[in-house]
Amino acid sequence: MAIDLMREFLNEAHEQLDMLEQLFLKLEEKDARTIDAIFRIAHTLKGSAACVGLKDVAGFSHKMETLLDSIRKGEVVISESVCNLLLQSGDVLRALIHGVEEGLENYVPPEYNTIMNELEHASERTFISKEDNNDACMKLFVRIGLDRASEMRAARAFVILKRLEDIGRLKFSRPSENELLNGQVVPDAMIAVVEGDIEDEALYECITGYPDVTDVEVRYMVEVRESNWVKYMEYGRVLESKGKRIVLDFIPSTLKIDGGTLSFLGEALRHGWLLHSNDDLTFRVLNRITLKQVV
Repeated sequence: MAIDLMREFLNEAHEQLDMLEQLFLKLEEKDARTIDAIFRIAHTLKGSAACVGLKDVAGFSHKMETLLDSIRKGEVVISESVCNLLLQSGDVLRALIHGVEEGLENYVPPEYNTIMNELEHASERTFISKEDNNDACMKLFVRIGLDRASEMRAARAFVILKRLEDIGRLKFSRPSENELLNGQVVPDAMIAVVEGDIEDEALYECITGYPDVTDVEVRYMVEVRESNWVKYMEYGRVLESKGKRIVLDFIPSTLKIDGGTLSFLGEALRHGWLLHSNDDLTFRVLNRITLKQVV
């Protein structure tokens, strides 16, 4: 007896779509096994649809597969908008399959093109570079308070900077080593950016042991390189969900003062994120906009 390939495909597709619905409920848990399972279903649907000549189903599944692969590689964070997009994609797939069952030739649901376009560009909107998203080589922001009653503050600050150089790559400090050596400043506080395979607990343990240190704060540094505020807000929320405290580091020419920028800065401050820039002009602008809630 001849095998009805289309009927076999439709039966399997319904099973896969039912599984997708269950897996989508677990998306916010950000479990790698859930993402892998959704990826496999999209991959299976793509291949099966291509075999029976359903180009729209195959093409749409391929777009889903591409986004899911980027999530698996850690290139795209699982944010609220990404979860919503995948849920909508599941609805589009079900509508496409229903159209095939009803014998509607070349049927696509009204939202098909919109969701296809969003799938295609989702990686661009929520992409986090490996430099940002590489926990094995992170940048940590350290703020250290010094005892104002101590006459050894400058010497202590210099020793701490040298110690930070021993345990990582010192990328920036205020005051700098030269300013401390030349006696240009006697700081009440200091900040530093350290890069490397470092745990924040190790920095706390290292610095709090020094005399004259009154307080220490360590945060995960996120470099802001473009005015894609949605991307950075979603990325920051993902980091917060992992228990990380955040400081946003704005590179020169990133800030363009408009409604979107002000809204982003306000939201970041409401989340308790610190704002920072090594660039003096950007630093002064942040000072003025946020009433000196920068570091």
